[in-house]
This record gives sequence, structure tokens and C-alpha cells, in this order.
Amino acid sequence: MSSSKRAAALSPSRIGTFRNCPLQFRFQVIDKLPTKESQVRQRGTLVHAALEHLFDLPAPERTFAAASGKMKEAWDKTVSEKPDLLGELFGEDKSAENQFLETARQLLANYFEMENPDRLSPAHREKYLRVTNKNRLNLHGYIDRVDVSPDGLVRIVDYKTGKAPAERYIGPYQFQIRFYALLWYLTHGDLPARLQLLFLKDRQVYTYTPAPADIDATSEEILAVWEQIAAQARSGYFPPRRSPLCNWCDYRAYCPLMEGIAPEISSEGVEQLLTAQADLPD
Repeated sequence: MSSSKRAAALSPSRIGTFRNCPLQFRFQVIDKLPTKESQVRQRGTLVHAALEHLFDLPAPERTFAAASGKMKEAWDKTVSEKPDLLGELFGEDKSAENQFLETARQLLANYFEMENPDRLSPAHREKYLRVTNKNRLNLHGYIDRVDVSPDGLVRIVDYKTGKAPAERYIGPYQFQIRFYALLWYLTHGDLPARLQLLFLKDRQVYTYTPAPADIDATSEEILAVWEQIAAQARSGYFPPRRSPLCNWCDYRAYCPLMEGIAPEISSEGVEQLLTAQADLPD
């Protein structure tokens, strides 16, 4: 099959979706069913855009007011490009947009209590990496920020706009940040010195120092997930998994757990998914 038909590589978000609910993964990745606009997703996108472009400014100008301005620019651009967005997000409630923007500004305010951006000189922002690992799996991801110290030490930073999880639930977040460390190692040849998650809603910082063993362990973990995905794709059956997240799922109308009816699985989507990892031995 030509490369133009290949699906995107595995990413932390795709793996997370599969682990949460294989059927949701199928609907999203294989069938490519449409999703609804979400205030949560839009708020996260806005805050990430503001923090990315804040560092376009000279250090002394990186203020909360400047970050709020960057966020407003991003929001105005989004609304102009999607004229139906306001109605989809807020309906007829004219005050809801202001409330939405205020919650986003609060997240930015929280960021300024966690870091002093005028003291930072990021080497990369929204850094896209794509690579094939030792198991010949295609992997990719966007890293929010990469800091490099004067002596060459690398710190990978990821912004989270939700609350920090309890310690027993940190596993998926730790996997994501280790996934980014693996991408960096495979593309640059050195292990990051520090991995950091900034949970903006409650101003919590999670820091992890990766060890060389994490590279192999993360690769093997990814391979194990891929083998499950591939087996289910070949069988055509992705089981639903009930969880509290079901209440916010975009695909409730198609889910048998919600008395919905799933459409026939896309054979083209299955072929694209499997072909994207065609070098993986059976």
C-alpha cells in the first residue's frame, strides 16, 4: 500500500484511548466517526497556544497580561475559522463564553504561580517527533516544551489543564511523559535529564527522572499494547469498557453499553491501521 494511505503513527493519546476503551479507539481511529466540540478540549487548546506563543516575546514582556492577550488572539482566530463553534459550545447562553474564557485565564494565572517564564529560554515548543523504534513500530507525538540547560541537560515539559491525579492514578500520565522521553532518545540519542508535568488547575508539579532502563521498558509496553490493538483489528472486534468516562464519550449513540448500535467496522480503516505498522512481524 502506498504511504499516502498510511494511518498516523502510535501516540500516547491513541494508546491511552485504547486502554480506556478499545471500542472508543475503534470509533476514533479506524472508523473516524465525528466528535462533538468540547469546552474542555477547546480550553486546553487555548491555554497551550497561549503558553506556546508567550515565549515569542522577549523575557521582560512575558507577563500574565501578555499571556491573556495571546490566548484572546488564539480564540478570535478559532472563532473566525469556525463560525458555528460558539453555538456548538455555548448554545444560546451569552454569558457562557465569558465564563469559559475566565476559566482559561485562571489556568494561565496558575501557571505564573508555578514558573517564571522570563527566566526560561525554551529550545523547542510544540516539538513534533516521529520515529520508528526497535520493534519497528512507528511512533509520534508533540512535546509542549523542551528546555536545554547551558551544559546540555534536557528537560521535557508537558502542560495539563486538569487536576493532578491521586498518586495511585499517575500511571497513564507517567507513561505519556516516558513515551516523550523515548521519542527524544530515539531521535536525538540522549536521555532527557528530567520529565515534568505541570497540572495547571491545582498548581501541582510532577517530576520524573528517567533511567536508561525506561527506554526498553517503555518500548516493550508500547509493543504489548500494539499487539492487542492489532489482534483486535484483525478480528474486527474491539470490546467496549465501562468507566466513569462513559458519561463524556462522544460515541454514546454507537455504544452497546449505552443501548447504541455500532456501525460496521471500516475495513479500509483496519487496513490503514495495520499497514502503518506493516514492518512489525506477525
